Amino acid sequence: MIIDIHTHPCLDRPFESMQEIIRSAKKAGIDKLCLLGDVLYFGYKPTPGQIREINDSTIALVNRYPDTLIGFCFLNPAHKKEFISEEIDRCVIGEDFKGIKLEVAVNARDERLNPIMERAQALRVPVLHHSWYKVVDKTPNESDPSDIADLASRFPEVNIIMAHLSGCGIRGILDIKPFPNVYVDTSGSQPISGVVEYAVEKLGAERILFGSDVPGRDFSSQLGRIYGAKIGEKERKLILETNAKRLLRIR
Repeated sequence: MIIDIHTHPCLDRPFESMQEIIRSAKKAGIDKLCLLGDVLYFGYKPTPGQIREINDSTIALVNRYPDTLIGFCFLNPAHKKEFISEEIDRCVIGEDFKGIKLEVAVNARDERLNPIMERAQALRVPVLHHSWYKVVDKTPNESDPSDIADLASRFPEVNIIMAHLSGCGIRGILDIKPFPNVYVDTSGSQPISGVVEYAVEKLGAERILFGSDVPGRDFSSQLGRIYGAKIGEKERKLILETNAKRLLRIR
């Protein structure tokens, strides 16, 4: 089994686009896709109504393709605690979503993440958080790996998935190294030689998860960074399957 921890639908044509994505995934040998929602469809600061619309789309897609899709609940920490709690209840408890997704509306150091992290800890679900080191085009509240490290230090009992290995780079790997509750997914940009190997060396293969960021990237090139890396078959299996099954509690 291969599990892709980082995929998105297209909110303007969710079922048509997902048919295409699933067809491509099966062709590439990928069995399950974690669906994070079309998180930038409404921009960087989605309203509660827009958050609900994004999660409604994920619910509908997971119900249409339950053998392939795994839902994550998308949230904006800037919203009221009551709405956040209701949305977590609706998606994680009501629909059996396996994780929570945070993007760029609020920086990971912000205390407004606390209620989300506390619920994630209580429900034993991971939080997948966008992260990227950028020189240009960084949004005001966008998190980088040092911010994720700060979040991990405040919530050591919550499993955090730092998105975008290629966007975080060597510096990002070293930022999260002291925090065993932080995993990294392999998405972000196109494959860069040696980054996967460096992550395995510094973090251990047990803390790395395969992610493609489809449809922004394609399955073949993102799988190529795993199959082309100079690592053993045991490490490759951990990255492609075992770690995600353990983290998401998939039998």
